[in-house]
Amino acid sequence: MHSGTKKSEDPSLLPSFMTDDPQTPKKLKTGPSHVTPSMLYPHAATSVNTSGGVRKKDEDTGPKPDEDDEAERRMVEASRRGGAKENILIDGKISIISRIDGKREALCCKYNEEFDYIAVGYADGVIIMYQSGTGEPVFTLTDGDVKENRAPVTSIKHRPVSKIYPITNCYTGTYANGCVKCWSYNFNQCLYTIREKRQTFGIVYHPRFPKFVTFGDDLKVYFYDEETKTQERVLSSSDNPETHDGHMSRVFAACFHPKNNYELLTAGWDDVVQFWDLRQPHAARHISGVHMCGEGLDINQKGTEVLACSWQKEDPLQIFDYGSTKRINCLEPDIYNSKLYCGKYATRDFVVCAGSDPNLIRVVDLQTTATSAVINQLPGAIYGLDLGPAKAKKETKSEKYSVKNDITTVPKMAFVCGKRLYQVDFA
Repeated sequence: MHSGTKKSEDPSLLPSFMTDDPQTPKKLKTGPSHVTPSMLYPHAATSVNTSGGVRKKDEDTGPKPDEDDEAERRMVEASRRGGAKENILIDGKISIISRIDGKREALCCKYNEEFDYIAVGYADGVIIMYQSGTGEPVFTLTDGDVKENRAPVTSIKHRPVSKIYPITNCYTGTYANGCVKCWSYNFNQCLYTIREKRQTFGIVYHPRFPKFVTFGDDLKVYFYDEETKTQERVLSSSDNPETHDGHMSRVFAACFHPKNNYELLTAGWDDVVQFWDLRQPHAARHISGVHMCGEGLDINQKGTEVLACSWQKEDPLQIFDYGSTKRINCLEPDIYNSKLYCGKYATRDFVVCAGSDPNLIRVVDLQTTATSAVINQLPGAIYGLDLGPAKAKKETKSEKYSVKNDITTVPKMAFVCGKRLYQVDFA
């Protein structure tokens, strides 16, 4: 299925900015970005070919970047009063606890280290932080660079909390024009900017060290040291046409191994999950048949299983053995077969996944492989989600004899859908 040559893509099916030769570093574009959410995500496509090429619908130019912030506050107030009526279907022990309406399309979200704020990245390059309890907007992360070079925010992350490194009250965002910006949100200040000569689709922090990787449309994975702001390694395919040891198309997801300091997984449009050792420039092995368009890659806490959430109708939710790369399970949908943009392990017993066609988010019990809770008919595709604080597990005498896992142990979560930010909880 895969070879050492670049996977062919029909240029007529791709937006113009996607047809550049990804092997050739591109100059960083200046001025307002022409990148739109419909270009980044194929949810509005009228047809998709097997190589990931997209035939797009007419693009919405979106809101003007200089719209009054007062409009944002009015929409937030309206959402707290109930907002417009929705025909959302909810099944299971899951409830929507808050909804915030924005004025532009939201592409990603992330709780802060202490879970009292949620940051949302929008299509115009602005990151807005909301109080998780009240929904009140508290910080707007933008600067002259963002305003002059408009581009969608593709990912928001912060350094994982640990005993070794203190809480920094910082977010790092990636942008479709190649910028990587670290924000001190309490001071609304950009601490540093890295300018990559590509479209950057995401960032993932190392679980234990102040290091991170970024990835994008040039098929490469960049490994950085955050303290020195230097690029330590570039992970890419070799020139050997006999081996498939790197990506052949754009990369949308990455995940560090929770137990091994050197191992990393990545996935994207080339239908492959690549296994990397950071001490080596090329991938060591891979899993085929996974077409990923968002942050749909995760590893369980034991480091033994890989969760793959794919934007495809056949086998969108799969679990693989980390050591052998063999598929352990394909979690078939009970009723609705959605193409998945994102997903992760919510606890050791449950996974959460979300996507489009239809627009839904669901929680799956790993013991029974059945859907425990689902929210369907949401107003748009779900591009990103994040988990809230972990809940204490309540031990009961009858628990060992229980057939189903307790979904109330799943933490509350936030997800973006269209122009809205939702929070849900389980009870």
